[in-house]
Amino acid sequence: MFYLEKDDVKVGSYLKSLILKKFSSIRQFCRAYLELRDGTTDDEEIRKLLNRFSQILKGVKRIQTDDLPFVTELLQISCEEVLSAGKSHMPVSSHTTNYDIAFSTDRDVWDRYMKREDKLFLNCDEYCKSVIDYALEFKNYGFIKYLLDEGFIWFVDLSEWKGMGFTYGAGTSVKRRDIGYIDSFTPIEIQSQDRLRTQTISLAIENEDYEILNKLLAREIPEMQETSFVFPRVDYHPKKNNDLITAIATANERIVSYFSDEFTVKNMQKHSNKFVFPFIGEVIDTMLVNGRFDVAEALIRKMIRHNRSVFDQITALMNEAYDFYRHDSRFNYEGMDSYIKKQVLYGFSYDDKNDLVAFFYVPEKHKYIGTVSNIVAVKCEKGNALIKELIIELNGLYDSVVALKGDEEQ
Repeated sequence: MFYLEKDDVKVGSYLKSLILKKFSSIRQFCRAYLELRDGTTDDEEIRKLLNRFSQILKGVKRIQTDDLPFVTELLQISCEEVLSAGKSHMPVSSHTTNYDIAFSTDRDVWDRYMKREDKLFLNCDEYCKSVIDYALEFKNYGFIKYLLDEGFIWFVDLSEWKGMGFTYGAGTSVKRRDIGYIDSFTPIEIQSQDRLRTQTISLAIENEDYEILNKLLAREIPEMQETSFVFPRVDYHPKKNNDLITAIATANERIVSYFSDEFTVKNMQKHSNKFVFPFIGEVIDTMLVNGRFDVAEALIRKMIRHNRSVFDQITALMNEAYDFYRHDSRFNYEGMDSYIKKQVLYGFSYDDKNDLVAFFYVPEKHKYIGTVSNIVAVKCEKGNALIKELIIELNGLYDSVVALKGDEEQ
């Protein structure tokens, strides 16, 4: 049982104060009322509604039952609060939360949410979760796609790449309110957590949305922008997403082909280098564990070609460097061959944690020639006889690339 205010003047006065806290005028409230109820507005309808609410707010007329759903939705209050003139408060089932929005599949609901003046989108809830966190958790790909398509968020923007924080320049177009409000959680989360991008990629794979994969640079991780053939040691593993690896390993052959293709990354030094998806070896391992041998076989063959290509390219560059140093006047002395070979090997580096190999040499001051790439090995030993033979070939090529570094003790 709740208190029912019988004085219509008190009810009208209280309702007017609530409206003017959320809307700049009663007319603006009436416009929002009609948009919510009818999906459109009309000057004549606004005039009629404004006239009726003017009487309600003055206490000449009592608010009607038909008005309550729209009034409570717009003001985010309960019917009890309206009818008691603020003396009774109850939880509001229509109270907009990040949790509820992340469940919705209604574009109109999303539109109203993103246009909220309180910028709820920019903030986390009492569980420190944003609407994007919930949408990814509930696999509401429609809502994530809506945010991307409408330009409310983006996970990749290299227009002003500064290499700050190993991100792809993710952000949001939703502006914060005036100072004194928070509106900080979601913008910081988007900018600092590549996890949101990779989770969105996983959903795009499930929904077979090939267009969005390119927009999100799905095969890459931000650290690739930092990978140089002079100083190639960056750590890829903090960006590994096991859900994404599983999604690729269980996806259709078109998705698998996309993620296993070589691609070019231009790093901060403006050098272009070829890579494959940095966790493609684990994708193959997952396929083999799950018995997906036919697709795994094609994928292993593809990685054999990649490893061989890396081996051939680095070998050619090392031979090129040797010939340069051999004809360089600084080293053009008898008995310098051993020193020249060491000079060449100085430019080779290998990172076993991230499977990165690189080589460079310096033919003249401030000029660097080289390459950096990742190579692939498979750890799983499952599969038929053919697959096992292919794994031996793949891992053998991996070892051959590493062996180019020579005997470090010499």
